[in-house]
Amino acid sequence: MKYQEKKYKVNSFVKILKLINQKGAKKRKEVDTIHYYTHQPSNEVVKLVQYDNRNEIHILTESHGKYVLKQKIPLLTLNQGLKWLKDKGYQKVGIVKMAYTDYEYKNGIIGLYVIDDFLYSVILDFPARQHKIIEDEFGLNTAEVINIPYNKLLNQLGRLRSMDL
Repeated sequence: MKYQEKKYKVNSFVKILKLINQKGAKKRKEVDTIHYYTHQPSNEVVKLVQYDNRNEIHILTESHGKYVLKQKIPLLTLNQGLKWLKDKGYQKVGIVKMAYTDYEYKNGIIGLYVIDDFLYSVILDFPARQHKIIEDEFGLNTAEVINIPYNKLLNQLGRLRSMDL
């Protein structure tokens, strides 16, 4: 069963945290990362993700606003990752800071993301046919669905930071 990520924009986490606690979802991890997104003409994603203790290239495919991780390439250093992107022909990256907490629920993940310290987003990482069920359970059926990568959303909002490689 392939898991897909579906993203939602919310105003705060108050309501969903209350439901997470009521339904017994288990906190899995809290993570702070920096993502270096390449420019893609489509909504596909090629990015370098910098964690506290590792760096990875993530390649995701998109279909109808849902994302599937196709490849994860571990790297020793941030500079090695930036060089990897440059060697692939990328000249510039968009920089997106993410702080998130993941909760395990019904064999999937509910992620609460704060993007660049101002944008609140919920990511459901479940098999595609379960998204609607989880949306309904957690009151996300009226939330705005984010159908583009975060770097493109921040760019639309005039808030994307970038750097040359």
